[in-house]
Amino acid sequence: MSKELRSFCNLEGRVAVVFGCATGIGAASARRLAERGARVVLADIDEARVTDTAAHIARAGGEAVPVCCDVRDEARIAAAIRMAVDRFGRLDIVHNNAAAMHLVSSDKDVCSLTAELWDQTMQVNARGQMIACKHAIGPMLASGGGSIVNTSSLSGIAGELTSTAYGASKAAINQLTRAVATQYGARRIRCNAVLPGLIQFDGERPAGRGLPAALRESLKRHQLTPEPGRADDVANAVAFLVSDEARFITGQLLVVDGGMSAHQPFYADMRDLLDAV
Repeated sequence: MSKELRSFCNLEGRVAVVFGCATGIGAASARRLAERGARVVLADIDEARVTDTAAHIARAGGEAVPVCCDVRDEARIAAAIRMAVDRFGRLDIVHNNAAAMHLVSSDKDVCSLTAELWDQTMQVNARGQMIACKHAIGPMLASGGGSIVNTSSLSGIAGELTSTAYGASKAAINQLTRAVATQYGARRIRCNAVLPGLIQFDGERPAGRGLPAALRESLKRHQLTPEPGRADDVANAVAFLVSDEARFITGQLLVVDGGMSAHQPFYADMRDLLDAV
């Protein structure tokens, strides 16, 4: 990477922990942070894949340490953060990206939703991020401040016909983000969230939470930009938010969706009518 590119959003000397980073957005975020100069602890329940991601970063010249972490277990979260401090001497960045994506296909309307699925979704998505924030703030204060980025979703800002628990958990993350930003901003800890739209994961897993192909194509009609969203697009937003270039940005929900949420709900139908004229 050229000096010119690395000077923007330079993270030299910073230490980061990324939760939920074996593949997809989390892996892209870990790679981007390392490219910008951060030393990164990669925490994920999939030990084999997160080890591969760490090895990829090392081959590219970065410094990364993998750790097996189930975010349902508070002790595991605390241990991952402690590892960063013990190994690298400080903590500056946390990206909370872990989510219970395996539950989404069973997450339907309220009447068909089970309390068990609701609880499991909240435990991973909302509780996991809260616990990570809780354990990260102390070491960040000791380092003179820091930046937390939580992965939310468009599902957290608008209703859907399905994904009831998932959407509610993401709405909770939005409020958690604002709360942390409000409570610790004066002590130099910033907290923001990224809200991805339809993201293509290059064959790792289907885009759009594993939605059927026909539904993904329908959603694409509501995206304003022609190119598909990719994990690197979200990773770039994360790298910016944790950098000094974003020092005056906190408590914000940054939508990364190619304009999907920027227009009237009848956009796709109106476009069809105008094209037919």
